[in-house]
Amino acid sequence: MHSKRRYQLTTSSRLVCTLRIGSYPESGNVKFSDKWCDLEMPEESLIPGETVHGSLQQLYQMKKLCRSLKVIMSVGGWGTDHLFDAIVSDKQKLQTFVSSSVEFVEEYGFDGVDIDWEYPKNSSQAQSFVDLLRLMRERLPPRYSLTVAAPAGNDNINHLHIQEMDQYLSFWNLMCYDFAGHGWSQTTAFHSNLFGNNGDNDMNVSDVVQTYLSKGVAPSKLVLGCPMYGRVFTGAQGCKIGETFSKQRTNSSDIINYNECSCFPDQRYDAKKVAAYAYDPKTMQLVTYDNDKSARIKGSFAKSKGLGGGMWWDSSGDKVSASTPTPESLIANFVDQLGGLASLDRTENCLSYPKSKYLSNMKS
Repeated sequence: MHSKRRYQLTTSSRLVCTLRIGSYPESGNVKFSDKWCDLEMPEESLIPGETVHGSLQQLYQMKKLCRSLKVIMSVGGWGTDHLFDAIVSDKQKLQTFVSSSVEFVEEYGFDGVDIDWEYPKNSSQAQSFVDLLRLMRERLPPRYSLTVAAPAGNDNINHLHIQEMDQYLSFWNLMCYDFAGHGWSQTTAFHSNLFGNNGDNDMNVSDVVQTYLSKGVAPSKLVLGCPMYGRVFTGAQGCKIGETFSKQRTNSSDIINYNECSCFPDQRYDAKKVAAYAYDPKTMQLVTYDNDKSARIKGSFAKSKGLGGGMWWDSSGDKVSASTPTPESLIANFVDQLGGLASLDRTENCLSYPKSKYLSNMKS
């Protein structure tokens, strides 16, 4: 059965697969977070005879060269919940938000829309989320995907009207990370463990997946989100999970890319929890993250459950090589367990955007 499945693979990065977009709360119109980079900055052309300005024209060229590459625009993100609340509370702003989103898709060459509302706080907002998705699906031509970034915590999941949302969605991107972190945890803990208690609470990937399945979402519509970064706990007294650490604020970030985690000298792996951790005694910092072993087992887990694929935040943190696959690559190890590249979705992207002025200006 699984050999015939075609998996979705999503990596979140400006030059890979998704583009983060915001909105104006006073009008409801969507906007670019970095218009110069997205639309105007001169870029290297991948196709002779074309001029390229902005990441989106370069991504469109990539779509021409790789017909299975889909580029979806993600609207929202952490810290933008007040914008969604302002938009859905006003019918005119909501209509404007939906229509401007569809216009962005058809003007800038996207293959769909991802709504990243983190998070509806009550039943009223949850119903507004359903209404937003319904309007978006009605206005968005069928060839385009409609997805959401879905929470992992039960407090946020329980607010959602999941069955009502599901009828409008192509798939759900489960954000199965940040189960623990320096800013909110009481003890050192895994932040993306597949099984069991993570050291600070009972959150784990397997339970998150089961929660959505129990609410009626088909396995094939669940895309397993994985982190491409580690969570750093400062002031840890050794390479131990479930131990106290310093809660004082520090100037250093509590996030480190996966490709930088190897600098920690004491490297360990918990096979039962399916999670990696490492410690630096000089800085007294402990980091928890996914490594290549975690990625392989998570890929096998996704396949065994019949899930729709994998998603990462964000692709810049992976271990990659320009010429050959890197053995430690999280994406490569995950995909290998799905059945390799041949198992991935191969349906063609959209290249026809007859109303687009931005894409029509690419010729020299």
